[in-house]
Amino acid sequence: MGRDKALKTIIGIQAACMVVLAVLIITNRLSDEPAILPVNAQLDESAQGNGIAATVGGVQISEAELMKQLREQYGDSLLQTMMVRAALDQESAKGALQVTEAEVEAELMVQMAGYSDKESFYKEMKSQFGLSQDDVYEEAMYRLLLEKWMTKDIAVSEAAIDAYMEENSEELYPAPQVHLRWIVNESRQQAEQLLQKIEAGEDFGELARQHSMDEATAELGGDLGVMEEGDPFLAPEAAEAAAALEPGAISEPVEIEVGFAIVQLLSREQPQWLDEELLRSEVRRMLALDEAGSLKEGEQRLLRQYGVSSGSVKTPAAPSPSASG
Repeated sequence: MGRDKALKTIIGIQAACMVVLAVLIITNRLSDEPAILPVNAQLDESAQGNGIAATVGGVQISEAELMKQLREQYGDSLLQTMMVRAALDQESAKGALQVTEAEVEAELMVQMAGYSDKESFYKEMKSQFGLSQDDVYEEAMYRLLLEKWMTKDIAVSEAAIDAYMEENSEELYPAPQVHLRWIVNESRQQAEQLLQKIEAGEDFGELARQHSMDEATAELGGDLGVMEEGDPFLAPEAAEAAAALEPGAISEPVEIEVGFAIVQLLSREQPQWLDEELLRSEVRRMLALDEAGSLKEGEQRLLRQYGVSSGSVKTPAAPSPSASG
């Protein structure tokens, strides 16, 4: 759903910074870690203490050159992340900002909504963004800290929460995921004949390949793939018939715009829903963030509060913490 995609995008952006940080750490440890290099490229161990990162043929690459290249390509985004986290750590140390383990776990439950289980969620985070379970936890913790700082003075009414939940019920309560296949014929009689053959033991997929009018799915044995129950791209009559089936069951012929279809439900998975209390808490947070502005704007306000100094760029501190919130 839309909210999950936005959260994954945020995780993905921050994950890129994590990767760059890892590169910098590895660079500083080259003298301690073995490396596999092409034949003509080697780490110049004798020159490690002299600032040489590697030697290619007779050409040396200095650590300064490497760091300069890394900074030019990734420095701004990485430095932004490090500065924001440093500021949030100071806010937490003052006792002005705290995130509990239960809140982080609740945030992760929100992110998992729409996945069949916890394992599927962490598997995608690893495959798509290279994040371990601990990485995902840390990203969620820092994001919650920033959001709390941004929204600390914003109140959201119960009426506003009720209105949002009513207007966005489809997003907040995702539909089951169904895996369907079908056979489409010109007439009801043809569809009934094929249904009888299936009931007599003939293979659904093979009959679809031989007789289905839907060329896009016929060669796939009639497979429509996995979709949300009630998907608007599926003929509504077929979707309605599928909704009444149990996994493995096959519908009676139903009339659709181009003919008659028999539909089989292969599987149905119900995504995890948040309990009501957690859901209302998440909506409250979303509405507060809408009023507070984007996370990027919040980062800039936070850094202004601390009078950021970055190389030759300096940002004066705000007159008081309240003025920057």
